[in-house]
Amino acid sequence: MSVIRQSDPKAWTHVDDTEYEAYCKEKGIDPEKYTTMELLCIAAARQTYDFSFIFAGTGLPMIGCMMAQHTYAPNALIIMEAGILDPKLIEVPISVSEARGGYMCSTLSNMADTFGTFAQRGFCTFGMLGGAECDKYGNLNSTAMGGYYSKSARDDGKTGPAVRFAGSGGANNIASYADMGLAMMVQEKRRFPEVNEYVTSVTGSRGPLGTAEDRWHMGLFRGSGTTIVSDLCIFRSSPETGELEMSEIYPGIDESLVTENVSWQLKKAKDFKPFAAPSHEEIKIARMVCDPNRIYLGRKTKRDLAAEK
Repeated sequence: MSVIRQSDPKAWTHVDDTEYEAYCKEKGIDPEKYTTMELLCIAAARQTYDFSFIFAGTGLPMIGCMMAQHTYAPNALIIMEAGILDPKLIEVPISVSEARGGYMCSTLSNMADTFGTFAQRGFCTFGMLGGAECDKYGNLNSTAMGGYYSKSARDDGKTGPAVRFAGSGGANNIASYADMGLAMMVQEKRRFPEVNEYVTSVTGSRGPLGTAEDRWHMGLFRGSGTTIVSDLCIFRSSPETGELEMSEIYPGIDESLVTENVSWQLKKAKDFKPFAAPSHEEIKIARMVCDPNRIYLGRKTKRDLAAEK
């Protein structure tokens, strides 16, 4: 299969330079210097290709989808679990069921259609998700940390989960049906354990390839490897073992910082390479087209805040 990406910026959504300069001045941001969240969204868009089907999760993945549609994958078809198919997003929806997500969509239906008619029949190239934890095989946890059951439901005297998240939503189904997982996460050692406390979504392989724990043996007959876009590097599944490997590293990031922020013995991919810094055109589109109000792109990580002190 040949991968098609619209890599010529002349074909991307145009942003006027004068308007961009005025925007940056108004927001008090450097026109050339990208932020961590902008890097995440641009890096995710670069993983997609044109004419693909992207099943998008809520939050930052939605920005990644928009970025893809306005740059490398103008003909990508976006699916949102609430029943929205093929929208042309011009404003970021804050959820997968928000009205702005339906702008110029070809179908406005329901969950039965998005999961049953489209995803389950194989029309889902990428499942673009986020998560609270990611283990060494790319499994995501978006359910709970510190145990699953509440104190009242336990008989061992221990308390319930330290943190309970919103849960799967459609993430499990998206990960199960997609040909390829694509997740976006801030990388901290505590969020990249060797084994997740709870597996919400089998985004890559549930365990070593060729064993009873891999996707096929667990009844997930679609999908294979996954790509994890962190704020330090790009991870991809090893085709031999299914483990995540460091595939690309961002400009200015030391490899030791990446290895220190995972909980397993991280290996480099055979095709490991440096990640090309976001271009001026990419930064313009991320800011002015995808999230001009900086709902997601204005956020800062703990690492960003520490660097500012």
